[in-house]
Amino acid sequence: MDESTRPAQPPDGRVRRKDAERNRSALIAAGSELFDAAGLMPTLDDVARRAGVGVGTAYRHFPNKYALAQAVFAETVETMLKAAERAATMADAADGLAAFFEAVLEPQANKRALGKLLRGAPTEDSGADDVRARVERCIDHLLQRGREQQAIRADVTTTDIGVLMSLMAHLIETFGEANPRLWRRLLPILLDGLRADAPTSLPEQPLSTSAFLSRLAAG
Repeated sequence: MDESTRPAQPPDGRVRRKDAERNRSALIAAGSELFDAAGLMPTLDDVARRAGVGVGTAYRHFPNKYALAQAVFAETVETMLKAAERAATMADAADGLAAFFEAVLEPQANKRALGKLLRGAPTEDSGADDVRARVERCIDHLLQRGREQQAIRADVTTTDIGVLMSLMAHLIETFGEANPRLWRRLLPILLDGLRADAPTSLPEQPLSTSAFLSRLAAG
């Protein structure tokens, strides 16, 4: 048989997997853009058009836009965690703590609409315990190194940092519409209070881990 008339060989499994991964990544990126701009108003068809893939391809990856929104949210969380873990390894613990807060708060400020919608919707287990454990390890490591370097006050606990993160997240949710960068103005005030040379010692006991987690879960 002449080479030119020989039927084309189907792509092997590796090529198909790469194509599928590329299409999935394109859908998640497009979904992130559209959901950030308009909440969950865009349809999966809208996302497919933005991603440059067929509608059928979109539905093979995600049964509906809510499943896609979960994937966007999960990728955002993983990106945040990796940035937080990089911050925890910075040579200067005080700089690392500042970078840690920025890593955690930046996506909350930039993806307020998506985050608000997903927080109010019932979801399958998405590894929340793993996320919490990774964040706690970052904080523990930063506080330990901060004490060793005499850069972060010794009376601050992991749950103290967790409460402060929750307060900043509430600030973003409450005032983000008026000023999406307000948290950046107030973060230095918070960080100054965590310095080892902060002028006032903490007068009360911190929350226990169990009390912190139970109140966090209760909203």
